Amino acid sequence: MNKRFILLCLGIVALSFFKLNAQVDLSDPLMPVEKKPNFYLGPVLGYNKSMHTVELKTFAQDPLCPTFVDGSNNGFFAGLSFEYLLGEAETSNSSIIARLLYNNLPASMEQNDLDLPTRVISISGRDTVETIEYTSIIHKNEVKYDLVTFEVMYKFNPIQGNGLGLTVGPTFDFALVKTQEQTMNLIRPLNAQFRRDPNADAKGYKYTNNDRTIVIQDGDIPNSSAFRLGLKFGVQYEVLMKGGMYIVPAVFYNFGVTNLNSDFDWRVNALQIGVDLRFSFVSLF
Repeated sequence: MNKRFILLCLGIVALSFFKLNAQVDLSDPLMPVEKKPNFYLGPVLGYNKSMHTVELKTFAQDPLCPTFVDGSNNGFFAGLSFEYLLGEAETSNSSIIARLLYNNLPASMEQNDLDLPTRVISISGRDTVETIEYTSIIHKNEVKYDLVTFEVMYKFNPIQGNGLGLTVGPTFDFALVKTQEQTMNLIRPLNAQFRRDPNADAKGYKYTNNDRTIVIQDGDIPNSSAFRLGLKFGVQYEVLMKGGMYIVPAVFYNFGVTNLNSDFDWRVNALQIGVDLRFSFVSLF
């Protein structure tokens, strides 16, 4: 009889222990209330407006050629978000948010040369003549910059009980792709081609589009760094849905602290707009 009573008591204690670890508050044994969890995780998806600030020569060897000044393009980010509420979850107004992301931060740069005297091959019927013409030329540089990003941010809710949150923290980025394709395109006159440089192969140039386009460079950005350090700050708003899930739209500015290239002051910044879905860790199991 005593053995059965002891086993019954141990069973009750064990059941109470598991209920406490399942985030159940038994302060009122007649009305058990599920406690708010401290840990959340879920997917992240968003848009990048990437902005590259740089002054880059269209021809590195020729100081008379125009300079690319900055560039931008549209990209995206996607990954996972982890949030830990600091202190008691019910009254917490701050947390630590960590994200593991794939970041796409491309750029398009363009410079025009109008009415520029250029040595070209003029085509008239079957005849070709080397001459100097006033031409319209567009220089383009298409940059691909993809990274794996780990970021840690501190979030603060300035109004207790309100979903508005302010965030700030560093980002640690590791480049997967960092390439550029730089071209020189003959727009006008229509009946002309670039005169081929006899040392084009040695310089790494390629001629395409019936010799109306010169590919100056196509490959990895020279002397580029594989690591980027950023500082990210922004504002978000948490919307509680059924089942304890949060939808969190947010806007951030991601400022590049380090340079992409060791030869130039080339920084990559981004305006980021995205949405997190956050599920309580307990609700997933």
